[in-house]
This record gives sequence, C-alpha cells and structure tokens, in this order.
Amino acid sequence: MSDVLRSTMLASEGTLVDPRAWLIQVERAAADAVSKLKPGSPTSGAVHKVLERLVLTDPMRAEASTHLAGSAASAVARHRPTGNLIEDAIKKTSAAHAEALSEAGIPPVVLELLRSWVEVTVDARVVQRQIQLRSAIEDVQEDMAQRERLAPLADPAQPLSATELGQALGGLSDETVRLRERAGELFSVLRPGRKRGREYPAFQAWPGIAGKPLAQVLAALGPASGAAAYGFFTSPTDLLGGLTPIEALTGKLTTARDLEAEVQELLSAEAAERQRAVEDAAHAYAATLAA
Repeated sequence: MSDVLRSTMLASEGTLVDPRAWLIQVERAAADAVSKLKPGSPTSGAVHKVLERLVLTDPMRAEASTHLAGSAASAVARHRPTGNLIEDAIKKTSAAHAEALSEAGIPPVVLELLRSWVEVTVDARVVQRQIQLRSAIEDVQEDMAQRERLAPLADPAQPLSATELGQALGGLSDETVRLRERAGELFSVLRPGRKRGREYPAFQAWPGIAGKPLAQVLAALGPASGAAAYGFFTSPTDLLGGLTPIEALTGKLTTARDLEAEVQELLSAEAAERQRAVEDAAHAYAATLAA
C-alpha cells in the first residue's frame, strides 16, 4: 500500500482533516492505485474495494452525520441505500455478456482482461466524479461564507436601556446589568445635555462580543469613559486595517465596502486572533488617551 493511500485511510478512520486536503489525498491515492494495476492482475478486485472505501469514507459526510441525533440517525441508517440492487443487476448483466462473448469465440483470458479493465475504469471514474462534485461544493461553501462575512450587520450603535440590554443578554435584570457595568464588563453612554437615562450600545449583546471578549477589551482600555469606549469600538482604525473593533471581533462588516486582501484575511481569521488584534488596538488607544 502506498504512503498516500495509507495516510488517506488513517485520515478517514478518525483524524479530522480539512476537506480540501482530503480531496487531494483521495485523488492521489486513486491515481496511485489505478496506475499500478497490471492487466489481469488478481488485485483488480481489491482495487474496487479500495476505491469504494475512499468514496464512502468522506469526512464531510461523516461530519454531517454527527448533526443527526438519536432516532433521526437511526432512521437515516435504516433507509440508506446499500447499492445491493444495482450490484446484483451488474452481476447479472455481466454474466450474460460474458456468456455472449464466450459464444462469439472470445477466450476466457481475454474476457477476464476486459472485465478487469472495465471495473477499474468505472471505479476510477466514480472517484473522479466524486472529487469534482465535492470540490464544487467546497467552492460554493467558501463563496457563501465570504458573502456572509461581507454582508453588513445591523446597527451596532442602536441604544438600549438597561432592561433591553438585559433581555438581549439572556434575561438579565436591570440590577445585574448595572453591576456588570460597575465591574467593567459593560459600558453605557449619556447623550449630551442629559443627566439621566444612560444608554447601552446594542453591540454589547452581539455574538463574538458579549461576555468575556467585551470584558477583556474594556480591561485593555483601562479607566476610559463610556464615551471614549464607544468611540473606540465604533471607529475604523489603521491598527485593524481600517476595520472597527466591532467588525474585527464579530468577523463581519457593519457597512458594506471593498477590503484589501490583508484586511479580508483578518476578518476571516480565528476568533482568538481577532480578539488579540482588538486588545492590542485598545492598549494603543488607551495610551493615546493618557498622553
């Protein structure tokens, strides 16, 4: 067994692999298996099983099955096509053709060569079509993910009362919201000319910002006022390639615009990487305020 084929088998037996990398491994393993087949070789039957396994151990299919639970998964297993009907039909028609060719004077050794050739060719074509299909699916999924990242979010500056923010955070009481604000985990702003009625920007309840990420950025800002914190979160900064900290934390734009490749890379980076970038920007912003 080739190293490529062995690594593909190991990947399919429990190691989580990137779908693109898996497709490349499948293509290489299939090509390796087919290219080494000798006409009439007794390993031709094994080639069929190898190629079949490569197709059926699709990690994307396995990952999708993990989303089915209990009875749903059982129902899928009960009704999944086994391919036995097609296999039986192929055997029947193959036998009929072999008999007809034999009656036409084709020697048995030639029949065996033809059978081996047809089987390998068909199996390899199946794998080739599967690879092309999965690659196309990956292209569509990547395009959809890119569109989602670049789709503008709702207004992050929408003002919420303590009650409204508490509800958005999962049903917290007004008192809990105010306690978290005093602990430096939230912030509010007071509109000019007003002495009461502090408002909480809505983005503080957004996924990717609410909770620990927000608290860590506020800690990096230090004793900044609510107005200063609001200005930091909502303003584009060169430290983030022109993104606002809100956009960097959520991985999505709040206003549609064209981005350079490096900025798109940051926007699609892992949450921890984006968090670190925002915290670094917050430290720099705090130093500017203190100067």
